[in-house]
Amino acid sequence: MPKFGEMEKVRIRQRLLEEGERLFSMYGLKKVTVDDIVKAVNIAKATFYKFYDGKEYLFLDVVQKQQKEIFDILEGVLMESEMKTDRERVKTVFFSMSELVKKYPLLTGIDNETKEMVVRKIAPERIEEFSAQGFDAVKTIENHGIVFRYDTEVVSNIFHAMYQSWIFLQDQSPEMQSQVIDIMLEGVIQQII
Repeated sequence: MPKFGEMEKVRIRQRLLEEGERLFSMYGLKKVTVDDIVKAVNIAKATFYKFYDGKEYLFLDVVQKQQKEIFDILEGVLMESEMKTDRERVKTVFFSMSELVKKYPLLTGIDNETKEMVVRKIAPERIEEFSAQGFDAVKTIENHGIVFRYDTEVVSNIFHAMYQSWIFLQDQSPEMQSQVIDIMLEGVIQQII
C-alpha cells in the first residue's frame, strides 16, 4: 500500500469531501456506497479506510463543513446589518437561511433514518464532538446583541420549524415561496423580538 506525503493526504481528503458532498447530495447517505466514493475519487478502497472508518464518518465531515460555511455566511450577514433594527436583522438572517437551504440540499435531505444510520455507525465520542460544535443560529444572533422574548430552546425550535417550512415550499413557485415566507416571518418576528 503506498504511503502518501502530506500534500497528497490533503488533496485526497479534499477530493473525498468534494465527491462525498456531491454523491450524498444527489443520492443520500443510504444509497451511496464506499465503492461509489472511491470510484469518484479514483482511489483504492483501502486508501479510503486510511482516512475514514466508514461512509458515515465522511458524511458527518461533509455536514460539518456545510454547517460551518452556513454559519460563516450568517455571521457576515449579521455584521453587515448592524445598523438595522433587531427585527430587520433577524428577518435578514431568516431570508439568508431560506436561500442557503437551496444551496445546501444535503442538509435539507437529512431525515430520521439518516440520523439513525449515522448514530448507529459512528463512535459516541465523535457524535459528542460534532454536537459540541455549537452551530446554533439563535446563539449566533444573540451574540450579536439581539434579545429574544423567549428562551434559546423555544427560539431554536421556531427556527427549526421555519427551516422545515422552507423545505416544504421548495416545490412551489418563487412567487408563492416569497409570499408565504414573508407572511410567516412577519408573524414570527413580531412574536419573538
